Amino acid sequence: MTEEKLISTIPLENDLLVSFYNESKKIAGDRWQVVVIARIQIVTDQVHFTRMDPEKRSEIIQVVGKQINYEKKLIRNFVGEKQKEEIVKAMFESFLQITRPYFSHRQFAERFVLKTYADSLEKRKWVNS
Repeated sequence: MTEEKLISTIPLENDLLVSFYNESKKIAGDRWQVVVIARIQIVTDQVHFTRMDPEKRSEIIQVVGKQINYEKKLIRNFVGEKQKEEIVKAMFESFLQITRPYFSHRQFAERFVLKTYADSLEKRKWVNS
C-alpha cells in the first residue's frame, strides 16, 4: 500500500478545508506513477441547506452519514524520478488554481451532499431490484 504524504491544507472562503496529498509510487526502474489527491471533508449536519424542510434534511443526513469526503485524484504515469517532485508541485498548483473557485463556492458542500444523496438513492434502486 502506498503512503499518503500531506502536501498542503488550504482554508477556503466557505469555511471548508481542502487537503492535498502525494500518493506517488514507484512502478519500474526509475519510473513513477505520480498521484496527487485533493480531499475535502464535509460534516453533513453543519451544511446549510437552502430552502429545505427539517425532515428532508434529517433524511439526507441519515442516508449519506454524518461525514462525507469529496475526493479527486490526478494521475500521471511513467514519470522519471528526477522530474517526480517537480510534477507533483505543478499538478498541485495547477489543480488548486483551477478548482479553488469551485471548491470555495458557498453552496459547494450543499450541492455535493445532495449529489451524494441522489447517488445513494439511485444505488439503492439497483440493489433492491
